[in-house]
This record gives sequence, C-alpha cells and structure tokens, in this order.
Amino acid sequence: MNNRIFNRYERKFLITKDTMNACIAHFKNYLSHDPYSTDGKHYTIYNLYFDTKDYSIIRNSVQKPTYKEKLRLRTYAHPLSDDSDVFLEIKKKHHGRVNKRRVTMTYKQAKDYLSKHLMPDLEGYDSQQVMKEIDYFISLHKAKPGAYIRYDRIALLSEHDDLRITFDFNIVYRTKNLSLENPEGKLILPSENHVLMEIKSDNNFPLWLAKFLSLHKIYSQSFSKYGKAYEDYIGGNTDDDIFYND
Repeated sequence: MNNRIFNRYERKFLITKDTMNACIAHFKNYLSHDPYSTDGKHYTIYNLYFDTKDYSIIRNSVQKPTYKEKLRLRTYAHPLSDDSDVFLEIKKKHHGRVNKRRVTMTYKQAKDYLSKHLMPDLEGYDSQQVMKEIDYFISLHKAKPGAYIRYDRIALLSEHDDLRITFDFNIVYRTKNLSLENPEGKLILPSENHVLMEIKSDNNFPLWLAKFLSLHKIYSQSFSKYGKAYEDYIGGNTDDDIFYND
C-alpha cells in the first residue's frame, strides 16, 4: 500500500452483502485477493478528511463539477503509535478520471506537520514534490480535519493489469474529536447490510466483468463517503456538535 501515484477510473456500486458474496465468488475466478485481504478477510481503513470552515471543499464536490479535489490522512494501523505509518493523500478527479498522489510518514511526523507545520523529512524527489502539493492545498484552503471516516474493506486485484475491485462496509463517520485514534462513528450506508463496491481500472471493464454486472443488473452510481457524511450532517441526523472542529 505504499504506491505514491494512482491514475484511473473509479466506478461505484451500492449493493447488498449477499450480492457482494456472489460477486466475490465469481470474481475469484479472474482476480486474486489483495495481500491485506488474505483468505478473504477484511482489513480496516481509518481516514481524516480535510475541509475549510464553511465546508467549501465538500460542498463543491457534491455539486459534481468537472474538476474536484480533496485531501485526507489515512492509516491502516490500529491502535496507533508514533511510529505507525500514515498516508497524506491528495485526490483529484477530472472528467471521471481519478489521480491520487500520496506520501508516507510516521504518525508523529503527521501530527508535527499538522499542528506545528514541521515538514516531514521525506526521501525521494517524487515524495517531496507531492508533499509540496499537499502543503500548498492546506495553505490555500486553510484546511483542517473536517470528518473522520472508517470502514472495513475486502479487495481483489488482477495480476495482469491494474484492475482492482474493493468492497467497503461498516462505513461510519464522526464530526467531533477528530483524530485517527478513536474508532467510534455513525453509519453512513442505508443499513449494515449494504456494501459500497468500487471498480478501479485504467481502461474499459474486461468482458467477463461487464457480462456479470449486466446479468445481475448491477449498475454504477455516484457515491462519496465524505459527501454522504456531510449530507447526513446538514440533514440534521447527527448530534448538536458542529461539523468542523478547530
């Protein structure tokens, strides 16, 4: 999970857990489990999404512009220690194509950067350039953590191309006490039986995949985890705490 740059199309599908199990059973004929999904087990992803005080980043995103971008701090480690790996990721979408760039650092380096603006000492030209891009984003928007989002994931990938299919469930969010250390949150999906499937690829779907989706009437739709969290908040479905925490 240390890749720094991704450039691909990402299509999303809201399905049930029964459909997820049927998909996985069929997809395993063509794909392998992600190394972190050994034997089909899930792993958990913890995120902090950054925004402005008036939520301008997510408000722009949910309006579906031709270009949008977001920033998040992500880890796969729990519980966290100062030496745990975390990832600062800047994600841009233009005409449906997603470009994700990220840098890896320790949790302590991330905390020092975000609270004291101490730049992490990163190796390699690419990492340094991505960090400059992230720093410019934060400075431009005066961005700080706006929401915590956690979910469990099962992932499959192709050994022959860049096709990757993920299944995210138990997706929860929190709008207060915004740190990666507290796993508490409120469910985003309609129920615990729902799953967000994402198909990530550089090109069109392979024929076997297109046929399966068509046969089972599985259709893509627009879905943003952070967008759904924001919509839930402005719909009055959270507590009385403000969405953004200084």
